Amino acid sequence: MAKYANPTLVGMLYERVGDKLFLIIYPFSIYFIITEKYLNILVFDALIFFTLVLLRHKLVFLDFYFKRIVIIFLVLTLTFSTISFMLFNQINYLYMTKAYVECNVLDIKEYSLVYRYKGYAIFMMKNQNDIGEDFKVIEDIIGKIDSYEVNQENSYLIRLQNKKEKIVRFNNYNQFTLFSLDVD
Repeated sequence: MAKYANPTLVGMLYERVGDKLFLIIYPFSIYFIITEKYLNILVFDALIFFTLVLLRHKLVFLDFYFKRIVIIFLVLTLTFSTISFMLFNQINYLYMTKAYVECNVLDIKEYSLVYRYKGYAIFMMKNQNDIGEDFKVIEDIIGKIDSYEVNQENSYLIRLQNKKEKIVRFNNYNQFTLFSLDVD
């Protein structure tokens, strides 16, 4: 006999699998976070959701307010992702927040990773006084810069001392600069 009079899909799944769900989903999620070295917003949402499902059956309080908590969490996630995408063209607001705190609030790093995808990365840095200081920060990532020239608007062609060429694109904001480049 079912535990609930009208069981939901999540409730039926938990009845069949139980705590094994926690033991199966968490290691895979953590594995993807570690191997990618980047916390994907979808993996983060799955971790939070399955944690709530597990705790729902352990805590009566959480069981009573489960739908409200999940709806609030999803609305906040979608809202923050939408705002981050509309303002900065970045969906993963977690890394935008982390980068902003590291570069501008705590002032502990010159630059911080915002987005990474197979050989392509976007970094955030605190606004510098001039373009020469921007390129000093970029030298820490790609190596010694021999020369640079304007490629397009807000885009520069960089020639490294090892004769490689890279293109860097800048998006300047009031408090910080997002720059994208090809990373090996």
